[in-house]
Amino acid sequence: MLRLYTMYVLILSCTLCSACASAGRSKMALTPHNGPRGDVRIVYVSDHNSDTRSVIADDASATQLRRHVDMLADSGVDIFAQDVFQKQGVGWFWPQHPDHAHLGSDTDRIPREDGPPIAIAIDQSHKRGMKFLAVFRMADRHGGHGAALIKKRKDLWNPDFPDHAAMDYTHDEIRDWVYALLDEIVRRFDVDGFEFTYTRHMHCFPLATARDSHPIMTNFLRRVRQRLDEGSKQKGRRLMLGVRVPQTLEECDALGYDIRTWAAEGLIDYVAPCDFFFTDFNAKFEQFTQITRDTDCMVYPAVHPRVSHGNEVGIMTPANYRAAARNMYAAGADGISQFNYQYHWGRRRSGYPWEVGNYPQGLSWLRQLRDDGAYDDLPRHYRFLPLWAGDAPTGFPKNDRIVLKRKAGSDGEYRFRIAEDVTAPGVAAELIVNTVSAQEDRLTFSLNGTPLSSGIKTRWQPQGRPKKFGRPMGPYNCTMIPLTSPPAVFGDNILRAEVAKLDANGKDDIVVEELEVTIVPPWKRRR
Repeated sequence: MLRLYTMYVLILSCTLCSACASAGRSKMALTPHNGPRGDVRIVYVSDHNSDTRSVIADDASATQLRRHVDMLADSGVDIFAQDVFQKQGVGWFWPQHPDHAHLGSDTDRIPREDGPPIAIAIDQSHKRGMKFLAVFRMADRHGGHGAALIKKRKDLWNPDFPDHAAMDYTHDEIRDWVYALLDEIVRRFDVDGFEFTYTRHMHCFPLATARDSHPIMTNFLRRVRQRLDEGSKQKGRRLMLGVRVPQTLEECDALGYDIRTWAAEGLIDYVAPCDFFFTDFNAKFEQFTQITRDTDCMVYPAVHPRVSHGNEVGIMTPANYRAAARNMYAAGADGISQFNYQYHWGRRRSGYPWEVGNYPQGLSWLRQLRDDGAYDDLPRHYRFLPLWAGDAPTGFPKNDRIVLKRKAGSDGEYRFRIAEDVTAPGVAAELIVNTVSAQEDRLTFSLNGTPLSSGIKTRWQPQGRPKKFGRPMGPYNCTMIPLTSPPAVFGDNILRAEVAKLDANGKDDIVVEELEVTIVPPWKRRR
């Protein structure tokens, strides 16, 4: 499979060079590479309490926590990254630093004599060949006014979010506060490093000064890297620092995160770009792989269980994960990270609509993201949706769609990315286009400049999509188009839609809201 990706990325670098205006996203050439670097393929990031609330029993014990760690190892995880710090307090151990307060979790019901949960998880991770990272939520704005220092010092709050006690890293005191906890963890526990999660909730600086605050955060990471290097000498192995950041360099630059410098100076060991909440099948992660390819910084783009704003029940399937992972590896990723995976078994902790029984079977799906070729003959399902109804939490638009005026000849384009060779023998591929319109509105489609006409099937959906079935949509036409090559290509494809016929009763704009691509490879007979 690695050889397959190497060949296709070479193809991509040739086919993705022309420009287009597809919902604000242009084509971009990918850098040829020789497959994923390093030996880490799956990074599992665990929420402070959401994962363990799902799996720790009423009679909480160290045995139960060790069993959960075993489940991660058996599911192909290489790095177990556990959230231990957010503005509300510190979890998984009881901090010694007077300005940090303990925040309880289900794991804290484990008897104290068995050791703090972080020590149990570290020990079991190492026994199972996994690295353990402590995760800091760098810009957390969840409910409440936090604990300890941030609760007492309103002058340290980010003024753009006065109701959330958001931390403002412009202040020395905030950076010292975070550093002190990191220093304590290095001293007390045998961690393999840290992940700084900047995607909760994106803003470490006031909006007006964030772009000019690169030196502040970069100097802080230099200080952190120096402390980790000291710990590395003591422990006899390099202590890692990973960062989880917004999924485009433009967003990172605007928010004060100088990824180029962090990677070039060796301050970070990996970067995990991702959206705040959703898996984006169209993300251009080659932005990150191109600037890190000549460094030791790995790139682990992240998948999320959810797929779009307003979709309260829709959740990723294994076929979706396999599709997203193919696009990530084709863009040069070294592995896959994830966030909020506990949604798959949400009803174990109440409050979420998803199945109780998806634990631990849902974890086993992570094995399919390792880029080892073992699952190449399983179907893939690519989904291209507006991630956010308006701007994303970073302040950048992520509302891709085609809006057509109600007049004949009105047209628009949409870029969608598939890491697929649909010319391979036996492959069945289909493009599905969902268009909010009147019943008799008709569009013509072309793909990469070639008209699509043969084998097309359109079905009117008068009920639209109620909320209980996913992201709500009004009445729409569902168009199913056989996908062949030509005109489809491995990489970025441009779908053009044009109004050919108008329903006399229609009043609103015609909106191409969603695209899907299904790929069914031929079955490989096992002998």
